[in-house]
Amino acid sequence: MTSAIMLAGSNSARAIRVYARTVAKYYGETFVETGYKPLRTFEVLRKGMLVRLPLIQFTLERLLDSDEIDDIIIVGQKARLEERLQGLLRGFDKPCRIIDQRAPIAPEVIDRFGIVPRKVPPGSIAGNIIQGYAASRAYEGRRHALFAASDAPFTSLPFIEYVLRLGKRHEGQYAIIAPAVLLGRNVDRFGRPPLKLVNDSSLKEAEHKDRHGRQRFRASSVIYADPHGFDINSVNSAYSLRKGLSPRVQLKLFRITRRLGYPNIYSKYFVSKDLSITEAENIASAYFDGQLKIVPVRDVESSYDYDGTDQELRNVSGMLKTER
Repeated sequence: MTSAIMLAGSNSARAIRVYARTVAKYYGETFVETGYKPLRTFEVLRKGMLVRLPLIQFTLERLLDSDEIDDIIIVGQKARLEERLQGLLRGFDKPCRIIDQRAPIAPEVIDRFGIVPRKVPPGSIAGNIIQGYAASRAYEGRRHALFAASDAPFTSLPFIEYVLRLGKRHEGQYAIIAPAVLLGRNVDRFGRPPLKLVNDSSLKEAEHKDRHGRQRFRASSVIYADPHGFDINSVNSAYSLRKGLSPRVQLKLFRITRRLGYPNIYSKYFVSKDLSITEAENIASAYFDGQLKIVPVRDVESSYDYDGTDQELRNVSGMLKTER
C-alpha cells in the first residue's frame, strides 16, 4: 500500500501577477486564472448529464477509488478545501487529511531532511511536498509515496496504478521515479512542445522517432518518490527551471552538466540533438543529489493540465464535455 500526496497549493496574488506577465511576454499566452485554481469548476459529461466539479476532484476521486492507495494527504488552502470536499470525503472510508500549505514546517521534519528554511518556505512547491509527505504513513515508514498534481483532470485510475507498479519495481534503486509520457507528434493537443530524447532505456516503446533517433516526451501529472533519498532544498529551483526563466538555475545546470562531461548541454540538445534518457537521468540525479529514474510510459492525457491560461481553459473545458 502507498500514501498519496495531492499538491493543491496556490501562489500569492503578487506571484500570480508576475507569472501572468512572464507567460504573456515570453510565450504569448494570456493568464486568466485569478482564483484558487484547484477549486475552479469545470463541466463534465457523466452518464449523459453535464455536472460541475472542482478541478481537484477528478484526480482525487481516482485516488480514493484505488485499492493501492493507503492514505491521502492534500496540501493547499485548508479551510476552502474542507468546505468544498467534505461531502465527497464522507462517502469514503479511506483516511484523507487536508494540510494547510502555510503551516510552519515542524522542527523534527527540518532536522530529518536537512532543510534550509529559506530554500523550502511553507507554501512553495518544495514546502508542500515535504508538508504532505510528513503527514503521511509513508513518512512513518520512510517509504516512497505517490505525488499527484491537483490540476490534471485526465489522470486515470489505470495510469495511477500502472505508475505505482513501475515505482515499486524501481524503488529499491531510485529515490525518484519520474514517468515520461510519450508523445507521437511535434506538439501536444494543447500546442505545447515535447522534450526530445534518445530512448536508450530498458523500456522501449514503439513510438515514432525523429530523424535524429529521438522520441518525444511530456512530463506526467504524477511522480513516485521518497524525500529521504534526495535533497528537498533543490526542488524549488528545479521547479523554476520548467520554463527556463531563472538565470541562477540555468547557471547551476550548466555547472552540473560541465562536471558530468557535457561542456555545452544546450548545444548537445539543440545542435547535435543526441541527448539521451540516461544522460538526462545523470544530470537530474546530480541536480537533486539523489538517484532519479525516467520511465517512458503511454497515456498522453495524463500530461494535460490546467495551468491557468485562456487556451488551456478552452482545451480542458472542451475535453471534459466529451463522454469519458
